[in-house]
Amino acid sequence: MAMAVTTMEPTPRETVVKISAQDVSFFYGNHQALKDISVDVQANKVTAFIGPSGCGKSTFLRCLNRMNDLIDGTRMEGSITLDGHDIYAPDVDPVELRKEVGMVFQKPNPFPMSIYDNVTYGPKIHGIKDKSKLDHVVEDCLKKAALWDEVKDKLKQSALALSGGQQQRLCIARTIAVDPKIILMDEPCSALDPIATSKIEDLIDELKHEYTIVIVTHNMQQAQRASDFTAFFMLGNLVEFNNTADIFLFPQKKETEDYISGRFG
Repeated sequence: MAMAVTTMEPTPRETVVKISAQDVSFFYGNHQALKDISVDVQANKVTAFIGPSGCGKSTFLRCLNRMNDLIDGTRMEGSITLDGHDIYAPDVDPVELRKEVGMVFQKPNPFPMSIYDNVTYGPKIHGIKDKSKLDHVVEDCLKKAALWDEVKDKLKQSALALSGGQQQRLCIARTIAVDPKIILMDEPCSALDPIATSKIEDLIDELKHEYTIVIVTHNMQQAQRASDFTAFFMLGNLVEFNNTADIFLFPQKKETEDYISGRFG
């Protein structure tokens, strides 16, 4: 008699929490910029932070890789864990953390060196010297950043000669060259034209298969197009957090509805 075989269903990816923030408050001196923020960021998904200027979304983003540590007179309360580990624990090296949690900034900021040297900068710092390995990293990361075909014949040329959109994709390639778990993006398309913006959004959709992505954006259409989950911030508070479709189609809070419908902000 054939025996029944019981198979374990794999855990759906959307149930895997990559970053968990609990009761996070943040202060610039005496000014409280964030008030008791609790949110779980899901693995291999794109989470967008939206809200009016000065609402705290970029401050919270920078809490996730301790970039705010670089600002004097600031402090954070609460806890943030990455894969269950407290990123603010005394034994955590912020430099090593930023290798795991990479960041792409609002304005493309390639280093004033060649395209090749931009991508290999991080791996070299972390000890990779073998040229064949570095060559592989460059090709792999530029392909992942959808830039390889455009620059493969000019890797020794200055990165500063690239267009704005190409520079931003190069910065993404440079970020993934150190094999992060998470990519933070702070308004990555605000300095780009619509065509370059579309390429970055397509790239984000591809990259989420390998990385967890958190994006801050003022562009609500971009949040709708590019993200799986959306968090709406206002005046340092997390007003509402849900999957993106529900946030935009069925907001639960009046403040959210007013913001996404353009009645304020």
